Amino acid sequence: MRQVSQTDGVLRELEDLASLRLRQPFAIVGFGGWIDAGFAATGAVRYLVDQLSATRVAEIDPEPFYAFTDTRPRVSHPAPGRREPVWPKAEWYVVHMPEKANRDLVLFTAPEPNLRWRGFTTVVLDVFQKLGTETLVSFGAVLAPVHHRARPPVRGWATTDPLRALLRRRQVGSGRYEGPTGITTVLLAAARDRGLAAFSLSTSSPSYLTDMPNPRASAALLRMAGEIGAVQFPLSDLDAESMVVAERVDQFLAERPELREAVERLPFTAEPDPEPSPPPRPQEPPAELPSSAAVLQDLEEFLKSLRRDNSDT
Repeated sequence: MRQVSQTDGVLRELEDLASLRLRQPFAIVGFGGWIDAGFAATGAVRYLVDQLSATRVAEIDPEPFYAFTDTRPRVSHPAPGRREPVWPKAEWYVVHMPEKANRDLVLFTAPEPNLRWRGFTTVVLDVFQKLGTETLVSFGAVLAPVHHRARPPVRGWATTDPLRALLRRRQVGSGRYEGPTGITTVLLAAARDRGLAAFSLSTSSPSYLTDMPNPRASAALLRMAGEIGAVQFPLSDLDAESMVVAERVDQFLAERPELREAVERLPFTAEPDPEPSPPPRPQEPPAELPSSAAVLQDLEEFLKSLRRDNSDT
């Protein structure tokens, strides 16, 4: 592991980036936190990391960019009697795709930083450009009053005319939102200034399942990114996971008729949002729905009971 001086010591290369020889690299970014409802963005990137056996090639020292009282480290137990902090990770991975794919992947995932966004995006884009990235997509997701079996809507915006045309051709809407935003906007604006083609895709996740992973939303983002970037992703496992989650939520609702009735009144499509940035305060569910926290607690207890039942059989 060696320090790289041009990024002021905050970047650690785990591989020699200049020697990787990637083909027309297509970069995918997923930030956790404010713009990651249902863990759709980070879940999509992590799915590719696992599914494609991606190689970790670089990481950012979290110290300059994270307030650890907000983005807290986690504790691990690597051995009996030992406790170790696990610091927030901002990591790049690469995937050498099969020869017929014609292009390789660069994957980046990190919690949204608390500090020094411009410095952070400088480091991120420096690495993308060192790897020869041709196109970059950043994922995001917001909470919305949509049904958990609805086809997740995909919205987007782009920094170049050709990418805008590709989005329009696939009926991916945009908007003229002005207000608080996430780091995706900062990253894409900086990419545009460097001449790096970039676009953003966002989707919606049910507001009554706030802290539950939503593989259906992750799959929607990956499908659209694959169409725009001319990359075919293996999504069968993610689709199967989506069905399992939907069936478990259905089973949960079947035992709660009033909640099921309220959920069934939710639309199967969401109104388009302008970008993957939620409002300053979380959206409240419709008045007839219980709070998302109450639903989640009830659902967690239900899933625990399922696991107990399965372990007994």
